Amino acid sequence: MANIDRVDLNLFRLFEALYEERSVSRAAERLFITPSAVSHALRRIRTMMGDELFTRGPRGMLPTPRAHAVAAQLRVLLPQLAEVIAPPDFDPAATDRTFAVACVPYLSTVLLPELVADVARRAPNARLDLRLIYNSVVDDLDSGALDVALGHFRRTPPRFVAEEILRDSYVWVMRRDHPAAAKRLTIEVLSRLPHIDIHIDSQAKNTVESFDVRQGLERLVIQNGIASLEEALLDAGLRRRVITFVPDSLAGMAAVSRSDAVCLVPESAVNRFGETFGLLRAEPPYKSAPLVIQSLAHADYREKPAVRWLLECIRSAAIGMGRQTSS
Repeated sequence: MANIDRVDLNLFRLFEALYEERSVSRAAERLFITPSAVSHALRRIRTMMGDELFTRGPRGMLPTPRAHAVAAQLRVLLPQLAEVIAPPDFDPAATDRTFAVACVPYLSTVLLPELVADVARRAPNARLDLRLIYNSVVDDLDSGALDVALGHFRRTPPRFVAEEILRDSYVWVMRRDHPAAAKRLTIEVLSRLPHIDIHIDSQAKNTVESFDVRQGLERLVIQNGIASLEEALLDAGLRRRVITFVPDSLAGMAAVSRSDAVCLVPESAVNRFGETFGLLRAEPPYKSAPLVIQSLAHADYREKPAVRWLLECIRSAAIGMGRQTSS
């Protein structure tokens, strides 16, 4: 057994940064140290582990099989270790904790600004690690490497807790001088216009009815307002033409502003950016279900004081976003 007295725990943080960044220079920037310090620490980790761990390749530092195994173990151990050494009471004003939050793309522009401002005000030494939602979200919620995921979840594993934090409506947008701007938006008009669709996660491989199904979690990856449209078109004996797929609402609105296409986007995004892009909005001419956004957290970690506080901040940000949507 290795002598644990000789282990520098900071080396594990450096290993984690290098594993995720695949670059000495980017790992150095992330840790606010010099590249030479990263290289020196890497030599120490290699000696400690008895493995090369990373080799240089055309796409950066490539992990060895041992490095992949170590990274998987550290995803579990480091958050647990942080909980062990953390004080029993959580004080937002004193904490320097990093909170990790993953979300669907449109929330990064309409909800996260509220969250960033609130956390900065209440916990000035804390850090937010904000990410777009990704395939390994289940593993990272299990290990504690991710505190909360925000999105639309149809089914969740029983060890997770999903809580509705807001509801948003869908609206159609087009540029102000669009040829159809003076017309009433009907299902027939919609069928004749080119469409831009939003695929939240183009890498999702296990898609069923607009949801990615993975490890017992079903998360929305294609704007589910489109399902209501497709049903209405089918009932009317009509079809539509999709000319472009984009990754988020902001990209959809930008594309619409320079084309004759229309796009279905959450209303809060239009409230925030519709004027910027010079867009008109129209209610769907069919019954459209709202977009429900939930927070998702592991039941065990959710009871930790720090995560409870983070969820409180997220709820507060959602209330602020709701006020903007209704204004």
